[in-house]
Amino acid sequence: MEKIKSGNVSKLFLRYLIPSVTGTLSIGVLIFIDTIFIGRGIGSLGLVALNTVIPAYTLYSSTGMLLGIGGATAASVDAGRGDYEGRNKIFTHSVILALALGCLYIMGQTVFLNKISFFLGARGDAIPMTEDYLGILSKFTLFYLLPHCLNAFIRNDGNPSVSMLGMVLCGIVNIILDYIFIFQLNWGMKGAALATGIAQTSYTAVLLTHFISKKNSLKLQSPKLEIPVIQRIAKVGLPSFINEMSFGAVVFAFNYVFLRMGGDTAVAAYSIILNINILLYLVFLGVSQASQPLFSVNYGGGLHKRVWETLKLSTMVSGLLGAVTILITILYTKEIIGLFIRDDIDLLRITGEGMPIFFSASVFMGLNIILSTFYQSIESSAVSSFITTMRSCVLMVVGLIFLPAMSGIKGVWMTPIFAEGTAFLISLFFLKRYFDKNRGSFENPIKGMPVYNK
Repeated sequence: MEKIKSGNVSKLFLRYLIPSVTGTLSIGVLIFIDTIFIGRGIGSLGLVALNTVIPAYTLYSSTGMLLGIGGATAASVDAGRGDYEGRNKIFTHSVILALALGCLYIMGQTVFLNKISFFLGARGDAIPMTEDYLGILSKFTLFYLLPHCLNAFIRNDGNPSVSMLGMVLCGIVNIILDYIFIFQLNWGMKGAALATGIAQTSYTAVLLTHFISKKNSLKLQSPKLEIPVIQRIAKVGLPSFINEMSFGAVVFAFNYVFLRMGGDTAVAAYSIILNINILLYLVFLGVSQASQPLFSVNYGGGLHKRVWETLKLSTMVSGLLGAVTILITILYTKEIIGLFIRDDIDLLRITGEGMPIFFSASVFMGLNIILSTFYQSIESSAVSSFITTMRSCVLMVVGLIFLPAMSGIKGVWMTPIFAEGTAFLISLFFLKRYFDKNRGSFENPIKGMPVYNK
């Protein structure tokens, strides 16, 4: 912790950035290749089923991030103040809640599998594939939820490399098993789900090795839960929870609009673009995760100038990555799409028309994620939650209501740039207020909270 408060900010940021982005990128590559295998090995209906199940994924990840990022951020603030007992209490609460909720989700999905599949939008020929995929996937819920919870604690405990190794192994295992189960054994969507579940289990196993290593300083305490601690975790983690759950809700809404305007082919096109976008989102998430411990610990120690330096570095990296993404999706549209499909002319056309428009939002998306993490990391949950809710839910829904009515299916593809661009302007407003009201603390480190502490 002391290194974070006294070391060179650029070097510390780079130290966290490389393993964090490598780790999240490996998960993104996992999803990317999983989509390729399903598209080429199962076909467009497989892509429709995959996209239908994505909101279930988000339930697992959002709960894990609520407890993990919420708990780890609050714990880092306590550690920055020297309160290590408080940090361990928060860690214990997060782990217990993750285990309890994971078991509850497994039971619910097992009992109501058919109803959940129908609610998510599975119709016609896509129903059996959706139920096959979700039925297997649900049995591995704990191994989706736990890594999202533990990852942030382990990273903040000074061991970002183990998170990276776990994610890399997860990606490798998933690729190998996808090939075996889909192409060699012809297990279809059940095979794709089983490969992903086993890969997530391997990821969890690697993360658990941290707790028997010399680098571990986290300790489980008495399992007695305290309402104030739960409330603090939930308050700080709420923006991450909203972001992930909003993502699932927005995917559900996009699926509905695309199905109504272009049928299964349009949904399959969205599935391809969405899964590429998830890869990009995870890269941005890696940058924000690298920034989070530097934000939280220095904030807890009153070192606001170092917080500001971290913010400048992280926004610069995210902005550059977003610009490169826009360029690649414009120049190599056909080559990217060709990875997922073979001879489906209609699917190729619809995907090709939508991809450059959809990814024009990349720069704003990256900057918004960093700024939301910034406010979350300094326990300014109200501002962070507002930005997150606007960019990932409210503005997306507004765009889906009005833009397709004006521009047809092109308007659906334009929704992300409308939502992210507007949310960025909102983010800048709050950032200016923060900077103006805390300007003096950037020159002379002081103890105390910045203006947004509720």
